[in-house]
Amino acid sequence: MSEEEMTQEQYSEYLEDQVKALQTKNTELSSGLSSTRAVGQGDGNLINLQLDVTDLLKKLEQYYRGEYLHTKKNGDVIWKIPDDKALIPLNEFGVTLMMEAVTKYIDKNTTLSNYSEARIYEIIGDIGDELILVIYCNYERMGMDTASKKTKFRLIITTTLHLIESAYRRAIDGETFIKLNESTIVTQSHALGGRGISPQAVQQKKRSFFDPRTWGGR
Repeated sequence: MSEEEMTQEQYSEYLEDQVKALQTKNTELSSGLSSTRAVGQGDGNLINLQLDVTDLLKKLEQYYRGEYLHTKKNGDVIWKIPDDKALIPLNEFGVTLMMEAVTKYIDKNTTLSNYSEARIYEIIGDIGDELILVIYCNYERMGMDTASKKTKFRLIITTTLHLIESAYRRAIDGETFIKLNESTIVTQSHALGGRGISPQAVQQKKRSFFDPRTWGGR
């Protein structure tokens, strides 16, 4: 039976069926939107985790303060400052001075940049030269006022440069930036079920007086 031959009763039943179909479709779309948002939030958390440099900076600051992992009697493991002051490499001025320098290099802007490996070696070399000069000119004020603490000079420089290098290595050929973009695209594609709506298919959809879904203007 064609749409034109439908009785009023048949037409009413037809519309009811269409309304139910639309309600079901809206429910599916709402569920899909919720899933997309949830995946998007998870992807955002993953990106934040990959860009987070807090751990690197914390390790450096703990090292400058001489902190070490200590196991308490109850089994808890904590970071502790040595009771022996000779084991503390830098005083508060020294820690602040070093952290002021390294935070300019260990950040998300570094990891999202694009460097060649040769350029990274050049940058690390320049940073090393500057840090050596800073410590050499301020070592006593920084708390390196004993022969024992002065022997840690090379270790402080090497440790600092290695952690800075680890941040720069994430940016070799823009690797981190590229991977994050690819991860975002793939995640969004999966959230949408890998399906897309063709504009041509929408345009070719037949308009029908009896089908409310086709009542939109062209």
